[in-house]
Amino acid sequence: MTTSPIARTDAPVVSVITPTWEREAMLQHAYRSFAHQDLPACEWIVIDDSERPSAFMQGLDDARVVYRHLPQRMSAGAKRNLAVALARAEIIAHFDDGEYYAPSYLRTMCAQLTQQRADFVKLSAFFLYSRVYGQFAWWDLLRKSGLHFHWSAQPMTALNFPADHKAFANNHSGYGFSYVYTKRLWAAGPFESCSLNEDGKFLQVALERGANLAHFPDDVGLCLHVLHGCNTSASFPQYLLPEALVTRHFPQFAQFGATLRAAPPERQA
Repeated sequence: MTTSPIARTDAPVVSVITPTWEREAMLQHAYRSFAHQDLPACEWIVIDDSERPSAFMQGLDDARVVYRHLPQRMSAGAKRNLAVALARAEIIAHFDDGEYYAPSYLRTMCAQLTQQRADFVKLSAFFLYSRVYGQFAWWDLLRKSGLHFHWSAQPMTALNFPADHKAFANNHSGYGFSYVYTKRLWAAGPFESCSLNEDGKFLQVALERGANLAHFPDDVGLCLHVLHGCNTSASFPQYLLPEALVTRHFPQFAQFGATLRAAPPERQA
């Protein structure tokens, strides 16, 4: 009888991986997202190539956490590969160090992976918060034409894309903060050793090999993707959300937004 990855008892159910650099102020929030997950038997692997080791991470008393400080800079792709190589679970989940993940996030994503018989699952629509604009939004990656707002480090602009907008043809496969996949899939084609779109390239290569991708929209507040002045990619949400509605329907997002406003600015990688 074949045992599914989620049924194993001799290893964690999920290995959460986080590549990081000079994000000491945000690592405690990333740990809080991990520690509050309602899926048991998880581990968190953090690969850090900051100038100095994280005092917060070194002070953690949690056997589920694996922290590696590297003596030299590495690309994001290389750090992801190292983290997955260290992972003991058969399911890998990305937790980026500046995002918010709800307690039910891992359980929901793993359920989708199993129910859809997929090698890979990600969010096709998600909530965003911009530290630059102090604004919440929602973006449906499968809706590739019509009105979008351009979010970056520059002032916000509104754009209207045509139905055949080629730049968005594969954008639903990027934005790796919500990637969950099998370690077997990674072993067949690891990340490229680069720091620009290494996640999107990883998934595109996997799809070309015939990987089964499942995706679904987050309309319940599973995750909040955070943009800051140093993001390497822009975002194009279709809907701007009033903070009063966010506070009423997603109070955890409003609380996290308040925390971000008090946090120091990001450093450019």
